[in-house]
Amino acid sequence: MSRVYFISSRADSRERNLTKYQRLLKKLDLKQIIDKDDLVAVKTSFGERGNLNYLRPQYVRVVIDEIKRLGGRPFLTDANTLYAGGRQNSRDHLITAIENGFGYNVTGAPAIIADGLLGHDYRSVAINGKHFQEVKIASVPLDADVIVSLAHFKGHMVCGFGGTIKNLGMGFGARSGKQMMHSDVHPEVRAEQCDGCARCRKWCPESAISLVVGPEPAGHKVAFIDDVACIGCGECVATCFTGAIGIVWQSDPAIVQEKTAEYMAGVLAGKEGKFAAIDYIIGVTPDCDCLGWNDNAIVPDIGIAASLDPVATDAAALDLVNEAAGVAGTALPAAARSGKDKFSSIHQGIDPTAQLRHAQWLGLGALAYDLINLDKAESMGHKEEEA
Repeated sequence: MSRVYFISSRADSRERNLTKYQRLLKKLDLKQIIDKDDLVAVKTSFGERGNLNYLRPQYVRVVIDEIKRLGGRPFLTDANTLYAGGRQNSRDHLITAIENGFGYNVTGAPAIIADGLLGHDYRSVAINGKHFQEVKIASVPLDADVIVSLAHFKGHMVCGFGGTIKNLGMGFGARSGKQMMHSDVHPEVRAEQCDGCARCRKWCPESAISLVVGPEPAGHKVAFIDDVACIGCGECVATCFTGAIGIVWQSDPAIVQEKTAEYMAGVLAGKEGKFAAIDYIIGVTPDCDCLGWNDNAIVPDIGIAASLDPVATDAAALDLVNEAAGVAGTALPAAARSGKDKFSSIHQGIDPTAQLRHAQWLGLGALAYDLINLDKAESMGHKEEEA
């Protein structure tokens, strides 16, 4: 059974917020995973433009300072997004990070985009999964000595919630890998939006793309995907920046969650004993920070959960949200404000625990945990895995 350390978001003049957080990190004991001069990838999200609910960079700074104290060499990192926005390529991604406060002067660490300029800097990692035998993982975390995940715990439109599993699996998946996680349907070309640049053809591993004469103007060539030859790798979607090869989101939510867990397996391959997970259960909005806006939080701020076990960390965070009193006047239905599965009440038809069960099946951690409340300096009791 894994230990999950918890400290509440409440504070006063005797012990301030960041001081409490430092105490949590001391208890987590990162020196177990960090050796002198280790390159430590601190995985977080820099937030989308227009969204004001991403993890505050001041929280990140506390982790960076602790890693430096232990002799590690930390850097912030995240991979480019699949969807169009302020983080679709590393140039825009870094600008968004700085605009949202993640500059070196605030965090104390440089930011490195994990999968290169356009999302092609990745390596295939072999896993023994249900959906994948290999996954496309951004190169930077694979080259790092240690990974520390800083996840803002909140709702998600497909996964039910986003915590450590999503932060690592979806977050470090290459752009083409993100498409593979989100869909089981082959992409198609919107001829009217294609400019015939042929970039998608260059990156197709199966030579399934050709240029054909488009409908108009006369003689204009557009891309065409041979559905028989297509293997659904997502490279064309990741490469097209005109929107002609649109993102396909068609898949069962439980399958998306399982695929995301399998991508986390690829991220953590070879990182045994060199990983830590921290979930910030603060500003728990109903939807993801990838949106260009944010709704009100569905529960009051709860606190921070941390462990060396990513599955137990997310399981504990989910239980803490479900046990909390819901906030009236939010997206949370009145019937779900007490003792209910809050995220599935908002995103109906989605079971958010699918990712937890599959991650445990993959051997990435345990659903059973012992929650240690550092405010009370005692165990809050065991949470046994349900049958």
